Amino acid sequence: MSAQFIPTPDEFQLVDLLQQGSRNLPALAQNEELNFRLRVEIKVALEFIDHPYVLDLVQTTFDEILRVFDRLFLIENKLNELDTLLENLSIMELLQFEIRQLLDFINTKALSLPGHKKLSDTFDGISYGISHDVKRVFEQELTSDIRGKSIPVVYGKISHAHGLLTNCFQQSLITLLQVLNPKLNPIDLFDDFEERLRQSLLLCNELSALLRIVRQAEEQPSEDALQSVVEKALEFRDGSMQYLMYRDWRGYEHHSLALVTSIQGNFESRDLLHQFGCYLEVLYGHVKMRAVLKDLAPRMSDDSEVDT
Repeated sequence: MSAQFIPTPDEFQLVDLLQQGSRNLPALAQNEELNFRLRVEIKVALEFIDHPYVLDLVQTTFDEILRVFDRLFLIENKLNELDTLLENLSIMELLQFEIRQLLDFINTKALSLPGHKKLSDTFDGISYGISHDVKRVFEQELTSDIRGKSIPVVYGKISHAHGLLTNCFQQSLITLLQVLNPKLNPIDLFDDFEERLRQSLLLCNELSALLRIVRQAEEQPSEDALQSVVEKALEFRDGSMQYLMYRDWRGYEHHSLALVTSIQGNFESRDLLHQFGCYLEVLYGHVKMRAVLKDLAPRMSDDSEVDT
């Protein structure tokens, strides 16, 4: 049985709009080289799957992710045309529908695949990451009153939402491709080496700064020091955490929430501080191992080592 999305009767009109949009995507032509490169890597990855049902399921997921990229390309091309901001908001609304359909599909079809635990766990991480960013984009950035905002505000919100979703689905695609084809080099996939480098360097700096604050609070657990830990931990969660691999999001939220809750409840937090610090060291090590930082590793070891 083919893994297909089946809309409810109330959704037929919206699905028709989505199909019309698929026939008019100039952004797809402008990104022909990238689209070709992605499809080549997808074809290679699918060759590692023997089970017909799993193959169909993964193929459908890849197709839906590529559809999201098409929408994002279209929004990006229109972003500098201020008279099309409302049109971009409409595309975002349709995109939200498509993404939620994809999440429903993954959550009902892909989280329990007998004999494919690693793949199921990967889908679980992808679902968690996409859900996190969808909530952030459509419940914090593009809220229901966005159409009544000024042009600069609307432009800024759309631009930020576009960046969040682009990063989200690039990481989702890379994660799914790599679990099937571990030899894949993500640097060769997207033409965004400088952006990936910037994100990785930012992560190193943010994790290093957070770890120093945690270690200081361990040594001198004053009220001000503990409050700084809370503020910095929440700041990282709401900001730079998006650049971590999806598999690390839950771990960070688990450790940071336990620590923040303990501090805010005036409980003894020394053990949790130590556990959180150890976890941050592991994260920092993972980030430094990224391929995009390979040529910088010796200099980073000398100049940017985490203070412990």
